[in-house]
Amino acid sequence: MRVTAVGTSGGVPTSQYGTSCVYLELFGDRLLLDCGEGSQQRLMRYDASPNVDGVFISHFYADHTLGLPGLVQALEMDGRDRALDIYVPANRTQRANRLIEGAYEWPSYPVNVHGYTSDEPAIDTANYSVRPFSTPYTEHSHGFSLQETDKREFQVETARALGVEPGPKYGKLQSGHPVETDDGGTVAPDDVLSEPKPGRKIVYTGDTRPSSGVVDAASNASLLVYSAMFTDGASERAHSTGHSTAREAGQVAAASGTDRLWLTHISPRHEGEEQKLEAQASAAFEGPVVTVRDGDSTEVTQSR
Repeated sequence: MRVTAVGTSGGVPTSQYGTSCVYLELFGDRLLLDCGEGSQQRLMRYDASPNVDGVFISHFYADHTLGLPGLVQALEMDGRDRALDIYVPANRTQRANRLIEGAYEWPSYPVNVHGYTSDEPAIDTANYSVRPFSTPYTEHSHGFSLQETDKREFQVETARALGVEPGPKYGKLQSGHPVETDDGGTVAPDDVLSEPKPGRKIVYTGDTRPSSGVVDAASNASLLVYSAMFTDGASERAHSTGHSTAREAGQVAAASGTDRLWLTHISPRHEGEEQKLEAQASAAFEGPVVTVRDGDSTEVTQSR
């Protein structure tokens, strides 16, 4: 599971940094979380393919959406023929359609606009799920929790002790099917599989204030990507605009049991103050903290 910060500026782009976009590669799929202005160019710059499988929009403010029509058009010009899935809040599907149609025209390849809610996963595969959660920013703003499916290890010595020798029967057990031993007994998958081990978890908050709902969504995250727009000195502005400070991001990370914290969506007024943001977040959170900037990337290799 690789995570790349594509756009990390909050509100407007700067000469160095673009607006909100995070790129994920997991189990052969490529996803975007938000798609701010100029995202496709920065994706190419940071060796992250614009030819993605899906785009998740957290809310319909310009700094999270303006790159979407350009991406759709570019994929058309590249001759794409497979479908592109776009996930937006349930009551924003028509707005998504107008955004795409108004900027160019409907492409020849399939574009599927899905309306998500916070009640069920937007994607649920054998390997991972993506679950939106509501955030206290706008009436229809969300973050996303990407959860790897829990893993169960095959216990070879236990299988042998039960009379199952290495071979095709191991594969059947790992696939959830019971097998028969040479002496006529039956061994079930639960007999030889370990207790479920939680998979890796990446949480992206989008724009938000701290809340119990955000803490719950980020519970035990391997990596929390948090919208930390301001330093302590602008805490009143953070509160009045529905955003968070870096310290508040650290408080959410600590309360949720997060392993690592990425600060993103940084106000242009704090460009060059990345260390200050990290220090204020670290005052509340003991784990690793990084103020990410465009092009920063990390591999999430282990669950807890």
